[in-house]
Amino acid sequence: MAKKNSLKALSKNKGFTLVELIVVLVILAILAAILVPTLLGYIDRARSEKDFSTAQAVRVAVQAEVDELYGKGDDDVTWEEVKKEKADIFKLVGADKDDKLDGQKLELTSGTVSSNQVQEIVVSIAGKQYEYKSDKNTWAAKQ
Repeated sequence: MAKKNSLKALSKNKGFTLVELIVVLVILAILAAILVPTLLGYIDRARSEKDFSTAQAVRVAVQAEVDELYGKGDDDVTWEEVKKEKADIFKLVGADKDDKLDGQKLELTSGTVSSNQVQEIVVSIAGKQYEYKSDKNTWAAKQ
């Protein structure tokens, strides 16, 4: 009869031991240590792609401004003329009056216009610079 009572006592004790809880927490910590850097990498890549897309939109807006100046009778549009129209350019891409798009500051760092075409442009987005070269038709992040 003593054996039956001890078996009943064991079967009533339905919980996790401290060791089991610690093992589960350690496993969760290991998984978090693996997943967090991976997720941060995805977030950084997505932000970078968004910035390249924004820079491309700025380039298209700059070319639209060059075309507009050319249409008004300016046969040889210069970068300085384009840069004076910065407010209109940023307005085309959806920036606010403080030249910010989604909270990120936009700047036209430098550029070259030749034969009324944007040849090169450097767009700064939140301090990071992105450079376009028309001869290669490529964008690159400047360091």
